[in-house]
Amino acid sequence: MSWTLPISNSKVARRILLSFVLAALVPILLSGALSYRQVESQLHSQTGKALQRSCKDYAYGLVGRLIFLDSALRMAALRLGQADVGRGNPVIGEEGKQWLQGQFAGAALAGPDGRVRPLFGDDELPGLAASEMAAVGSGKTLIKVAANRAGGSGLWMAVNLVENRPEAGALMVQLKPEQLWDAENLDPNNLVWVMDAASRQVLFASEAEYALPADARDSLAQLNGGQFDWQIGGETYLTASWKLPINNLFAGSDLVIVQSQPAAVAFAGMRQFSAIYPPVIALALLAVIYLSLRLIAKYLTPLASLKAATQQIAAGNFETRINIDSRDEFEALADSFNTMAQRLRGQFDLLAAMAEIDRTILSALNAEDIVEIALSRLPGILGCDLISVADVDPVQLAVGNIRIRRAGQASELLAEPLLLERHDFSGLLEAGIQLLTAEPNRPPASAYLQRLHSDGNWQYLILPVAINGAWRRCCAWLPGANTLSAEAKQAAANFADRIAVALSNAAWEEKLYRQAHYDPLTGLPNRLVLHDRLEQELARASRDGAQIAVFFLDLDRFKNINDSLGHSAGDELLAQVARIFLQCVRKTDLVVRLGGDEFVVVLSDLHLHANPAVFATAIAEKILAALQRTLVVAGLPVTVGTSLGIAMFPGDADNVEDLLKNADAAMYHAKSEGRGVFRFYSPELNAAALENIKLEHELREAVARQELLVYYQPKVDWSGRIVGAEALIRWQHAELGMVSPAKFIPLAEQTGLIVEISDWVLEQACLWAKYCHEQGFTPLRISVNLSAIDFKRPDLVDKVAAILHATGVDPHWLELELTESVVIGDVKSCIARMLQLKALGLTLSMDDFGTGFSSLSYLKQLPLDVLKIDQSFVRQLDTDDNSEAIVRAILALADGLGMETIAEGVENQSQVEFLKQQHCALFQGYLFSRPLPATEFLHSLQAASGRPEAERPVSQ
Repeated sequence: MSWTLPISNSKVARRILLSFVLAALVPILLSGALSYRQVESQLHSQTGKALQRSCKDYAYGLVGRLIFLDSALRMAALRLGQADVGRGNPVIGEEGKQWLQGQFAGAALAGPDGRVRPLFGDDELPGLAASEMAAVGSGKTLIKVAANRAGGSGLWMAVNLVENRPEAGALMVQLKPEQLWDAENLDPNNLVWVMDAASRQVLFASEAEYALPADARDSLAQLNGGQFDWQIGGETYLTASWKLPINNLFAGSDLVIVQSQPAAVAFAGMRQFSAIYPPVIALALLAVIYLSLRLIAKYLTPLASLKAATQQIAAGNFETRINIDSRDEFEALADSFNTMAQRLRGQFDLLAAMAEIDRTILSALNAEDIVEIALSRLPGILGCDLISVADVDPVQLAVGNIRIRRAGQASELLAEPLLLERHDFSGLLEAGIQLLTAEPNRPPASAYLQRLHSDGNWQYLILPVAINGAWRRCCAWLPGANTLSAEAKQAAANFADRIAVALSNAAWEEKLYRQAHYDPLTGLPNRLVLHDRLEQELARASRDGAQIAVFFLDLDRFKNINDSLGHSAGDELLAQVARIFLQCVRKTDLVVRLGGDEFVVVLSDLHLHANPAVFATAIAEKILAALQRTLVVAGLPVTVGTSLGIAMFPGDADNVEDLLKNADAAMYHAKSEGRGVFRFYSPELNAAALENIKLEHELREAVARQELLVYYQPKVDWSGRIVGAEALIRWQHAELGMVSPAKFIPLAEQTGLIVEISDWVLEQACLWAKYCHEQGFTPLRISVNLSAIDFKRPDLVDKVAAILHATGVDPHWLELELTESVVIGDVKSCIARMLQLKALGLTLSMDDFGTGFSSLSYLKQLPLDVLKIDQSFVRQLDTDDNSEAIVRAILALADGLGMETIAEGVENQSQVEFLKQQHCALFQGYLFSRPLPATEFLHSLQAASGRPEAERPVSQ
């Protein structure tokens, strides 16, 4: 074959060529780059060192010139200076001025006081500070930097006019730049700057257009010397600096010498190297490319043929063949490729058919649809005369729902189950996939196989289909004229596995749907189904002008059954109630369990009835009546009721959320009116509910906003002396003003906020009792109300003990008022808790006695100290004989039990006289005082005792 290969059309050829080129080029480039870098580094180092030596040489020359000028100045002072020491006024003759003008750019005389008088010169004279005059007076030569009229800076030199006589003044001269800065040995390629280290002023620049970078001056002033690079005018300069320590020889700041050389000048030697090296690289590259192309053309031409054939295979042309006669590995590869292409043709035909079946199977969720697809597609793929799929019952040893499809015929269904022999099951399970053949010495086939085969010889391929690890179906194939190949058998097995996965997915999808949309306890639809179905019903009702009723049901006192009989009994009751609801409605209606003991019933198509509200009422009454019968739960008779709220569409709401919300509000209204009844929704219910929600939210924040207050209502004895008080909670709302306790206390008990509020009131009362005692008042017993919710808290005793310890109050002056409702339930635990509270030193009283449900048998067991007669009896003493009799009985009972008594709600003197006649010990009511804020109550105590006002009460 021809060994020609276009490089532009072969990626492999391009890669190989690139590899050869890189293999040759990289070492050359790398060595050249390293050499270039090494030479560059050496040149950079040498140039830096040369610049630094040049800075030092320049500095030494500058020092020599300064010393020479200093000597000249001192000689001029000796020759020319005369001073009037008595008047302190130095004088220079005219001849001396002329001599100085020939040597210096300017001159001036400085008196001992530092005042300067010019002799000649154009620039402004610099002043001399006292420290500078002192340095000159000590005999040192002063070097001073001063601005000149050209906008730059120059150097001034000052010495004593008369040596060792500072009182004669000093002679100052301005040094000429050409005498000071010029140097013959400077490289013309270098830039030179001289900078004063103290003032950062540039004294000299060899090229005026090149300014010393301002950001580098501070760094240069702090360094003694160094080498670095910087950019000037977009060009890189190699730079060195050296600090000249002037202060060692003269009085003045150090000078910094800076020299820079362009990098282009420093690296001029590299240009020749850069000019020679590229041609050398190009020549080597051409040689490598030529040799590489020769090798590539010889070895990659067969690969190009393989590539072209592979592309034909990828395009679906499995008839493609290649012929390579190279007597090497390429020829063997071509033969293997041809064999592979032949096998791929058969495999791809089978896979294409199986992929089509996969798509159909996986997109179907119904198991029967999947089986039907298998029956219709497989005969053509596997070349079978018959295919059958049947359900298998391993327990009953039977098959049922046998579906059969013969070639060229429609599928048929045998619904009647067929019994199988045990060896059929055991043999199939042990052997897995097997081919059964009709032979003379073979045992008779099972009823299933006998039902399938035709007359004459036959073969069946039997495959069990396992779903979730259990044999649930089997597939049988009648291969036809040709015996099934191993590949066909494997394809049939793969398809059986696909059927198993598809059927398992269908079963799993159905299970997930049930779990997501139905309540597992009652079997009723859940909230998801409710919203979806109700959305559909509302849309249909809106379109047809129909009406819908939504019932919201909540079982009454279901918690008591859970608590007393257990949750399993509660679950059993819910299941029975669900069946009752289903029996009370039509099949077209929807019954849903929302959760817990809440249910929803949706009545649709109410427009078919003459009066939809009457029909809804009838269904509601039917439900309530059905629940009145006794149910058996956990072997015990149980009667359960329900509260039912009804909302109508479209009258009460036009969307799902509002309809359910309004039905819920109506249900709570029914529950508040005695339970076991139903109520229709009205707009007023939402207003009341919203008000309660808002009030609850604001009540939660009342403590933090310090809106809750504690008032105290005095308790007096027969003489009218205040002997105690009852702590009463008040709410001073920022917008509503004083909110009645009758309004927010029940709300606090419903929401559980009463626990937090009671703890706060108890703490405030303890602090108040302790404060009154610390102010020197006779100890008062402060009583605090404790609700039934508070009393039944398991941590009540520990909480009270913690508050007593934190406040430091004497517990003997604290009284807890309990209601009779605390006794309802477990009397023994109630008594035990009372004893624990009394063990803390507290006094216990029974509040509102006579209005609750406690019996006298319980009363004699309770460790109470005080009985408090309810105000409903006290207020009617003047008008109701029955009230008088009850009060007498209560007082006599308390006296017999050795309890202290107090009457609340006393409003007139006649009530007081009656109570005194019956030996009531203490009184409380508006006759003596209304509930008072802490401050006003303190004033009452002060007035009663005749004491001046106390310092300040504790905050309430």
